[in-house]
Amino acid sequence: MGSQEDITGKKNQVLIVDDIPSNLNFLSEVLYDEGIGVILATNGRDAIEIARQKLPDLILLDIAMPVMDGYEVCAQLKEDPLTSDITVIYLTARTEPEDILKGFETGAVDYILKPFNAAELIARVKTHLELKEKSAALKAINIVLEEQVKQRTAELTISNQNLKESNLKLEKAYHELSLLDQAKDEFIRHINHELRTPLQGIHGFTLILEEIVSSPEQKEYIQAINSLVKRLVKLSEITLVFTEIKANNYKISLEPVSLYKTVEMAMELFAQDRDKISVIRDQSETDLTVLTDQKLLIICLEQLLDNALKYAPEKGKIGLGIHRKNSDVCLEITDNGPGFSNKALEHLYEMFSADNLKYRSHGFGIGLSTVKTILDVMEAKLEIKNLPQQGAMVRIIFGRS
Repeated sequence: MGSQEDITGKKNQVLIVDDIPSNLNFLSEVLYDEGIGVILATNGRDAIEIARQKLPDLILLDIAMPVMDGYEVCAQLKEDPLTSDITVIYLTARTEPEDILKGFETGAVDYILKPFNAAELIARVKTHLELKEKSAALKAINIVLEEQVKQRTAELTISNQNLKESNLKLEKAYHELSLLDQAKDEFIRHINHELRTPLQGIHGFTLILEEIVSSPEQKEYIQAINSLVKRLVKLSEITLVFTEIKANNYKISLEPVSLYKTVEMAMELFAQDRDKISVIRDQSETDLTVLTDQKLLIICLEQLLDNALKYAPEKGKIGLGIHRKNSDVCLEITDNGPGFSNKALEHLYEMFSADNLKYRSHGFGIGLSTVKTILDVMEAKLEIKNLPQQGAMVRIIFGRS
């Protein structure tokens, strides 16, 4: 009989192909005792047909068989899209390097030497069955995640379309200033709410992906996506605060605050860039306090540090100095980037002016405008200038607390 099949419903099924009955009996008994289902074939042609019909999880394939040897069987299986993913392990008494190399070239992933060692056989079979199961699970998870990403992308596309349509409506009603301001405020709140939900979803799925993937390159891509999502969430928070201030709905709380501790809190957002930022404070002071709203000041510092890091050279350094100047307390952020263009210096605080430096920014052009608005309501001053040699400096000046 050319072949026979085990029909006990075992979790995994292994197709054993060998023209020697004693080998088939030994292998099937060893695997069966380990709870592994067995399918038997005594020649290459039957093996190919059974593999196409039953799609076993793994094939133990003898090399030295009459009519069609194991190399030819494996090659045909790998050429067929239906059976190409089935794991093949060769059974062989050949130990010459060229024989082993030929086995791998035809598509096998491992080989077991005759005479068989039961412990080694079981260990190798189980290892490859586990790898196959994990690979299948990862593939299934990837399919689910891809669908989730597509869904979130579709939601963002709809939100973006809604944004465009709303902007057109607002432009038509521009002459009604009071109604327009109210509509814009409500609109921004709504968009922030609509965007944060899918963004948090993407953030969650990237964390799952990061745990699943093993490739350092894949992890780097996922971490980059996660970083971009965090920036979008932060942008959402800033625009909401900006809107509340403009509408006089934000209740500012000015209290004595440790400037150094506030700087440390703002720098938490830039943990991965901490080595690029050096903080220098007035050594003559144990600590400097300023009268400010700490939450708003942190938003200002995050925006200014983000700009400095964005435009600093790859191995550039950001300087952050805290010191007293006469009766004022100053916080200065410096970088050695290209500096501000003349056009940018003329329009520093205009919303959505993207010509920030000597090349066009890829941001939204709201950073300095937001900072200036916040510092104005906190009665702090903002000074910006290019440095003589290279780079720029942004200085926040606080009156005495």
